[in-house]
Amino acid sequence: MIVEDIHRSMDELGRGLGVNWCPVRKFDPLRVWLPDAGWSEAHLTVTYSRQGPIHIELIQMVPGGAYEALRAVSPAHVGAWVDDVGAEVEALLAEGWRLIAAGASPKHRYGQMAYMARGDGPVLELVGEPIRPMIEEWIGS
Repeated sequence: MIVEDIHRSMDELGRGLGVNWCPVRKFDPLRVWLPDAGWSEAHLTVTYSRQGPIHIELIQMVPGGAYEALRAVSPAHVGAWVDDVGAEVEALLAEGWRLIAAGASPKHRYGQMAYMARGDGPVLELVGEPIRPMIEEWIGS
């Protein structure tokens, strides 16, 4: 979820849902490829809930960055691990989904993450398996 204040959201959601949080990390900047604009940057502060099997991700972004494209569609998304981000993006595009943002351009097979949407439906984040060890280590720290 994209939130205005990550620490306030951690406190409120932590109490309300009974979860605790991983250490907060900054991605400042994170290079992002946008279909309509090309390369851009996002400035993010991120954490995950420790409890699973489904983890809550909180993202605080600096306004005006690349994640505005994501927030314009929805402040929330669902992530899924995939073996080949490029193949999954191309399959979803063929089914009528649209690309919102990605970790790389189509020339570079969209990198290791891509945000997709179809109509007014939810946003789906495709996350490449090579990122899984880093996320699992973060969640376990």
